[in-house]
Amino acid sequence: MKWAILGAGNIANDFARSFKTDKAELYAVASRSKEKAAAFADQYKIPVSYGSYEEMLADATIDAVYIATPHSHHYKQIKQCLNAGKHVFSEKVMVTSRAQLDEVIQLAADKNLYLAEAMTIFHVPLYPKLKQWIAEHDLGKLKYIHAPYGAFKPEDSPMYFYKPELAGGALFDIGTYALTFALEFMTSQPDEILTFGNLHETGVDETSVILLKNKEKELATITLSFGTDLPHVGVVAFQKGYLEIPGYTRANQATFTDLQGNKTVIETTDTAHAFTHEINNFTNMVLEKGANPTLAKTKNVMTIMDTVRAEWGLVYPFD
Repeated sequence: MKWAILGAGNIANDFARSFKTDKAELYAVASRSKEKAAAFADQYKIPVSYGSYEEMLADATIDAVYIATPHSHHYKQIKQCLNAGKHVFSEKVMVTSRAQLDEVIQLAADKNLYLAEAMTIFHVPLYPKLKQWIAEHDLGKLKYIHAPYGAFKPEDSPMYFYKPELAGGALFDIGTYALTFALEFMTSQPDEILTFGNLHETGVDETSVILLKNKEKELATITLSFGTDLPHVGVVAFQKGYLEIPGYTRANQATFTDLQGNKTVIETTDTAHAFTHEINNFTNMVLEKGANPTLAKTKNVMTIMDTVRAEWGLVYPFD
């Protein structure tokens, strides 16, 4: 299976550095700059480079494309890739609305191609192990989840963070992790959503709080900010104790504290980069024609994002 990278920015470098699988080859990279693509290919020993996305997509050798461009471009580029007959693994957020997501999912189905989001929480080994541990222990009912994520971003950053034309803002950049984390543990999709959000003067969201409640009366709070750092520790609280998961986006360890203060550590010996797991899982899914379980989770997150964006009045130029 031959992979290509569409876009040669920061996240593409992480992907290329982490590409370790005996079932696939990182075969090509494309950038809008031929020189940048060639330099990227040389750095990571990628056989082929292209100075345009269209030229790369015309290469019949390529089986799958990893999209590593800003959020605002994903919708158009996913459709281009699918129409060119390529499986697509898109950086998060996959698209910027539930309507767009439904459209590209249908297009992938029509073309008999795989489409998935590069969300680390879907792929790191800790979460399946943690869910199995929860099922094997009597923890009582799930009561509360807290998912904070704050990452200070300078207002003058040249990156997309505060640029509405590139779908910037904390929700799409870091909020997708926090929402995914909460929904991984909630028994059902929230049917009540409350939120407060502060928009930056550029028009994107800077700091927000999102409250979720489902029919089982499980509660979750999501706190997001580009204006300050926040502890990157997820909390999942049951009747009989709580889990703390530091670095929950790429975690390999969790600690359960019971009502008597006793602590149990649940961990994996995994040392691979999260991208390596993502690459292997998507490759195996395509080669084995397996199920594609993460799409439903991506839909659930995007549904919440649509709701809170409407409440904040966050509108992008391309909406």
